[in-house]
Amino acid sequence: MIEAVSLVAGIGAVFGLGLTYASRRLAVYIDPRIDIVAGLLPGANCGACGYPGCSGLAEAVIQGKADLSHCVACTPEAKQEIAAALGFTRELPLSLELRKVARLACNGCNNNLTKPYNYKGIRECHVVARSFGSPDKCNYGCLGFGFCVNVCPFHAISLGANGLPVIDYEKCTGCGVCVQQCPQKVLYLSNALHKIHIKCNNRAKGKAAMTHCSVSCISCGLCVKKCPTQAITMKEDVNGSLPVIDRDKCIECGLCVKACPRHCIQFLEPIDNEVPTLSNPKTAGTGCEGCAAKETCGMHL
Repeated sequence: MIEAVSLVAGIGAVFGLGLTYASRRLAVYIDPRIDIVAGLLPGANCGACGYPGCSGLAEAVIQGKADLSHCVACTPEAKQEIAAALGFTRELPLSLELRKVARLACNGCNNNLTKPYNYKGIRECHVVARSFGSPDKCNYGCLGFGFCVNVCPFHAISLGANGLPVIDYEKCTGCGVCVQQCPQKVLYLSNALHKIHIKCNNRAKGKAAMTHCSVSCISCGLCVKKCPTQAITMKEDVNGSLPVIDRDKCIECGLCVKACPRHCIQFLEPIDNEVPTLSNPKTAGTGCEGCAAKETCGMHL
């Protein structure tokens, strides 16, 4: 009996020593500063930085592969806290670019669009865009079902009474998630201080464009002719043409705004260049789990 107990104890001791050696020999060191930096980042895991969530960016910062300019939602105060936590006497290198915000390139609200029928189907942008094109005659404009509202990590988008997205610039960080996810491509990122914007995505011309929407671009080219710096050109693609502004040439004189007979080019008040402080970002999953359309797209795994 004593021999059996001794044998079992001896085998246990050998295995215990083996596991102890293996745990030390094969241990993967995780820098504790990663958790500190990740805790000071916004925590929305929006992916706009190009890394897999805030922890991924924190690890890249610690390893010297990235700086905090990659995080568009991180405030200057948070960046200084991170720099102090890492032992720097000044904040980490910042991007010199202006703040980016999301803008809407569509004026096709409920009052302006021509509706051939009263749509009663699935109210999900990707499903409708892929299956029907659009419930309205304009196949290029906002569908108005609010997919951008669902995917915004910072609660910065809501649907207005006119059926179009309304962006709260006290919350918008310019992460670009809504831009990437919009099936109609009517959302785009713009420097916060830009004033002249093209508020239409319709590529049809003349009479066809007029029947789609009462404020649609008709590709008349008057904006191109009136621009004193040749900052506007008509971009042609397989679907038609649309004015495009070269921001390096645009002096924001406003002559294109006055010349547009359809009021598609508008002067919009610039946005405060200060990045907003986030108080309640959404926590997002990865892949299909982080997608608002996972139950309706038919492609989730």
